[in-house]
Amino acid sequence: MRRSSRAGKSLIEALIIISLMSVIMGLAATSLASLFRLRYVITRDAEQAAALDRLAMRLRLDAHEANSVAIDNACTLKFADGRSIQYLFVAPRIVREVQRDDKVVHRDTFSLPRRTAVRFSEETVADDQLVRIAVMPEETKLPPRELPRTAVIEAAVGIHRALAQTEVRP
Repeated sequence: MRRSSRAGKSLIEALIIISLMSVIMGLAATSLASLFRLRYVITRDAEQAAALDRLAMRLRLDAHEANSVAIDNACTLKFADGRSIQYLFVAPRIVREVQRDDKVVHRDTFSLPRRTAVRFSEETVADDQLVRIAVMPEETKLPPRELPRTAVIEAAVGIHRALAQTEVRP
């Protein structure tokens, strides 16, 4: 007696293969979605860090050359040559305006994430003025991964002016 050979797969084998393939596809889709989300978070964080670094560098250069500072809803630096530079928070960015004779000569913007709060403050330490910009998340109940980066930027006012006055000239 001869047995007939099977030419195909049984229904149970096909169901097992389909089930395994669907599990593999589900895992792949979940992993891919997680990678895209992670890429977005890393890119957003890198852009925010770059904007804060640019802001810190610009504020320090301006503050070191300034004669005086005034803090209200903005930070206004006054210079000996009649210029003034104002840093103000216009959500969701910090705007730097260079003014001469009450006209805006130049404007820079430093983009920040939505839901960011900015606070300007001034402190006097041993007859020196220190200007501070604090960037922090707004009061919200968002998950921590969605909150903007916290940073405090400090700059001493008039350092270069003081060095120029004490420098010995021939």
